Amino acid sequence: MDSTTTKLVEFATHLRYDDLSAKAIEAAKARIISTLAVSLAAFDLEPVRILRRLAQPVAMGLSARIVGSLTPTTPDMAAFVNSAMVRSLDMSDSYVMSAVSHPADALPAILAVAEAEALSGKELLLAMAIIYEVQCRFVEVVPYNHHGWDQTPVVALGAALGCARLMNLPPDKMAHAISLAVVPNIALNQTRTGTLSMWKGMAGPQGARAGVNAAYMAREGMTGPDGVFEGKYGFWNQLMGGKTFAVPIPSTFENHTYAVQQTMIKSFPTRFNCQVPVFTAQKLRTMVKLDDIQSLKIESIRQAFARWMDLPEIWKPETRETADHSLPCTVAMAMIDGTITPKMMDTGRFKDSDVLALMGKCKLEMPDEFADLAPETRCCRITATLKNGKTLVAEHRRSLADDVADTGWKQALEKFAGLTTDLLPAAAREHLIALVAQLETQASVAPLLQTTRLAATHP
Repeated sequence: MDSTTTKLVEFATHLRYDDLSAKAIEAAKARIISTLAVSLAAFDLEPVRILRRLAQPVAMGLSARIVGSLTPTTPDMAAFVNSAMVRSLDMSDSYVMSAVSHPADALPAILAVAEAEALSGKELLLAMAIIYEVQCRFVEVVPYNHHGWDQTPVVALGAALGCARLMNLPPDKMAHAISLAVVPNIALNQTRTGTLSMWKGMAGPQGARAGVNAAYMAREGMTGPDGVFEGKYGFWNQLMGGKTFAVPIPSTFENHTYAVQQTMIKSFPTRFNCQVPVFTAQKLRTMVKLDDIQSLKIESIRQAFARWMDLPEIWKPETRETADHSLPCTVAMAMIDGTITPKMMDTGRFKDSDVLALMGKCKLEMPDEFADLAPETRCCRITATLKNGKTLVAEHRRSLADDVADTGWKQALEKFAGLTTDLLPAAAREHLIALVAQLETQASVAPLLQTTRLAATHP
């Protein structure tokens, strides 16, 4: 195996639950709560409904259940459907450095395998640390998005390693799982260009499904090609123009800050880089009357928005997938309504005349000062020029250190309450939170899945 594969396998093989800090474990639990919240809230979205119709129930053999309906299906299909729920609202946690990672996309993969293999909550938490570490450290240094490639193979990589560890695969089979996950699943970044389709939220789930399949195939003896990253036609040469990358996977764990502590839990159903601008718009909204605004200057991160600035779709979005990636649209919605919710996206709020009118008053600038701070610090400044000539300014920043300082538990509970109050009875919500809070003591993940059952489900 090549050196990158060796490093990944050694990490996934050697990490132990006892290596995880108390803060890392609490951060993992917070992200499970956040993930279940967005999953349940997305249960009836059309992309999820499509996949649920394709998920055939199984009565024998390995199976895992679909969140919300508890339909038993194959582990790979459960991972696919459940990951689609995670992604469809664009409200799960994110980590953006040289490239973009939505590491929770892979959580349904390890959840499906943990259920299928009757594994414990402690084993799930360990696998979760692995899937986050692998995906986030990869995107820290490998700018694959900027070379025109999408997230699918990175999600598949993380999912395959997490699932392989749950299965206790030996190093040689774990290496084959990496190969079987990555090589067949290279994906084009055309998914995130122009008018965005439903597949924007399915590319990560495809990786989750592929990771489960890869681990199971490797367990049964399927071999994959060597040189996944460093081979003549491997990732570095084919996707990255021949430039090689040293993925910073840890080999020792004392005082280590885990990736699961570093992701940002989203507050709004928008693209990661639109979160800080929405917070900025909320600040400015308290300082100005909308009718007094002549124009809005939005300043943000060049690396995040430069290629989107002039696309006509961004200035007049026709789909929720395009709207939640649009800087002027998300700012305008937050300025008018004070927030952005899944319901607003469901009802096409982004198409309303008042939103489009305020968008028409916006101009975008990407200053060097913000580019120099990114990606470690995300910045936005919005300047309102009023009809009387006065200007008002609001600014918001969030750093990687801010993300690490807070495990996210309180935010995740608030998010869970906001998204699931109308979906689950109070007793079920309280029970689910209690199960996650004590997950390391649970002999099985089955009770956690059982608690997600929705009172009324639809085709």
